[in-house]
Amino acid sequence: METLLQDIRYGARMLMKNPGFLIVAVITLALGIGANTAIFSMVDAFLLRPLPVKDPAQITVLAFQQKQGNFLTQFSLADYRDIRDQSTGVFSDVFAYQFGLDGLSVDGKADRVMTNYVTGNYFSALGLKPALGRLILPSEGDVPGADPVMVLGYSYWRTRFGGDPGVIGRRVSVDGQPITIVGVAPKDFVGVYPILSVQGYLPMGMATIVGNPSDFMTNRQIRNVPILARLRPGASMQQAQAALAVISQRLAQEYPEAHKNLSVQAFRELEARPNPDPNHTVFVVGGLFLGLAVMVLLLACVNVANILLVRSTVREREMAIRAALGAARIRMIRQLLTESVLLALLGGVAGVLLGYWGSSALGSINVQTDLPVHFDFGFDWRVFGFATAAALLTGIIVGIVPAVRASRGNLSAILHEGGRGVVGGKNRLRSTLVVVQVAGSLMLLIIAGLFTRSLAQAQRTDLGFKPDHVLNLIMDPNEIGYNQSQTRDFYKNLLQRVRALPGVVSASTANATPMGYYNNFDSLNIAGYQPPPGQPAPASLYNTISTDYFPTMGVSLLRGRNFTEADDENGQYVAIVSEAMAKQFWPDKDPIGRQFQMTTDPKHPLVVVGVAKDIRFNGLTGPFSPMFYAPYLQHQTGNSLQVLQLRTAGAPETMIPEVEHTIESLAPQLPVFDVQTMTQALNTLNGLLFYKIGAVLAALLGMLGLVLAIVGVYGVVSYAATQKTHEIGVRMALGAQPTDILKMVFREGLLIVGVGLLVGIAGALAAGKVVGSFLTVSARDPLTYSIVTAILLIVALSACFIPARRAMRVDPMVALRYE
Repeated sequence: METLLQDIRYGARMLMKNPGFLIVAVITLALGIGANTAIFSMVDAFLLRPLPVKDPAQITVLAFQQKQGNFLTQFSLADYRDIRDQSTGVFSDVFAYQFGLDGLSVDGKADRVMTNYVTGNYFSALGLKPALGRLILPSEGDVPGADPVMVLGYSYWRTRFGGDPGVIGRRVSVDGQPITIVGVAPKDFVGVYPILSVQGYLPMGMATIVGNPSDFMTNRQIRNVPILARLRPGASMQQAQAALAVISQRLAQEYPEAHKNLSVQAFRELEARPNPDPNHTVFVVGGLFLGLAVMVLLLACVNVANILLVRSTVREREMAIRAALGAARIRMIRQLLTESVLLALLGGVAGVLLGYWGSSALGSINVQTDLPVHFDFGFDWRVFGFATAAALLTGIIVGIVPAVRASRGNLSAILHEGGRGVVGGKNRLRSTLVVVQVAGSLMLLIIAGLFTRSLAQAQRTDLGFKPDHVLNLIMDPNEIGYNQSQTRDFYKNLLQRVRALPGVVSASTANATPMGYYNNFDSLNIAGYQPPPGQPAPASLYNTISTDYFPTMGVSLLRGRNFTEADDENGQYVAIVSEAMAKQFWPDKDPIGRQFQMTTDPKHPLVVVGVAKDIRFNGLTGPFSPMFYAPYLQHQTGNSLQVLQLRTAGAPETMIPEVEHTIESLAPQLPVFDVQTMTQALNTLNGLLFYKIGAVLAALLGMLGLVLAIVGVYGVVSYAATQKTHEIGVRMALGAQPTDILKMVFREGLLIVGVGLLVGIAGALAAGKVVGSFLTVSARDPLTYSIVTAILLIVALSACFIPARRAMRVDPMVALRYE
């Protein structure tokens, strides 16, 4: 221990003797470690941090898997009860919840709140204790409309009620229904869905207030509750899957219409974020950006290793003398490694500070929604552990080779070499390291260029609709207690009034908007259609809309007719299908007049009355998904939340005050949210925002890599030229021209850069296989490769030119005296 303390003290003194080197090395390492820490904090929050509940490793997420198809994450409550009652051998608890957007009114003021309607065993299954009052009881939530109580989310209690403990027992109104607040959830618990912060919890039976039909607790076609389960101690996932397979077969036999070609699967909660995904998309994206950050750290390590190699050359005389005086080689290596680890730890401390700033910036990203999005990229023990491990590993990586080289010097040879030295071997190692820097930098820049080109391509994508001059305002009259009849009349009167406003070209309502966070999806029964072998049962996105939706959104109606006011609940139920849906389910046939049924509403077959142009609704890439539109007047139940959309003659944002005033005149307490233009609404994680984040992150990492590569190229060429000062003097004394010296020095830099570019292109092509599925351009886009390679070549050669130009100006007499 005493020896280690001596090494630390001596290492600190040696580092402080050269503050310039210390500052450059610490900043270089801080950039690499900071980038990694920031990205890792995001990966940790999304994929590694367990739920703040009792024994989180036992929590699993259940999902239906369609035969040869996707995962469906929502079940009916009847399914929930069957699975709960039939899986007691492997699960100690099975619990469910339903998301809701409700209006909570206190003292005449209504707020929109994100709620969870939970089964009575929700909190007990998670092993949670209240921060205040009590939680939902196991005896609550089994009867529709019963148990009007509410548990507040901790942060909402702090912000809305000022953390007042007197809130317990207080009467409030939720969607016009009297509710009693009975408790506050634990501080760190925001719900079981890792992205959204739940602001209130109510018993499942109270879900009737959000528009669920009266039979929602028994109707197997109404699937709107995710299910989680807690494994019994000692039970394995294999045992759980086996039990669920038996349950799936039993459900399919007893309820063939609802469970045909469906099997229940279980997933570890950490592996099912945000939803079960056979492609593990979130894991791949997290790994991709963490890999890019690791590349930056590698470049930083190479840069500092190059600097330490120079220092080791300078200190060879010192090490040789210490060896001659009896110092063991392992002792000298340990001393030099201690210095490099100290250096890396200093870089780690600075990197953590940079990483904290970076994670805060990532957590403040605007995802274009008023929903309580929960991006908690704070530092926990995993992040600090990662940063510490990265710093220690960095110290060892950057220090081991210089330490070994410095410790094996021969005193006699070093004293005879003097200042000129034999530098060939050392320079080859440094040149190899710079090749790695150039290659890594080119890979980062090419990936950044691909994301940037993808963003530009996405912005030019034909969306199938016209987002310009469209204003969106979201509202839900159910939040202030309106029933179905009042809601229908409200929207009817609202559309009449806003259509009469000066500057409004057309107006309509829709249940969802393209690239938004709300959408509807349902399985279908299509008369005369049989899915091809190996394909899942038919399913489709759908949107409930009012008349004038197509002209308001600029969507072309290709065939058939538009909806009219006559398409209400008293008439034949109708639908307008997209081109993709018509081609998939009625190929080479006229879809007009064809019928299909939604599995959630089999009593009302829909007749196709029109075909609309395909639009980009749930993403900007890939083939168009099947989609259909249904009249709002025929699907009012559960669809009280609507987006008012206006096409305006001028700038749409100028209409916001007048439209909000119109809404207030009709429903004074109605909250209006996500007020934005359609162009702004495209900047979501489903739309352009993903590409913007990818382009910015990749560009920042690429620029860091570029700076490190330039410094590395400049350093190795400059050092090589300095070591050859005597040789340059001899050449010039023998008649060499300055241009000859320029070519000699420049040639070495050009070789390093050229080899680095070739290796980097090969690496980028390999990396393209990983990032290709997230791009809108080819992962081998020749324009990106050409431009990025040319830019890096020019910048790197510029870095070579400076020391080469300095070398050609060396005075031969000075060079010949160089020691």
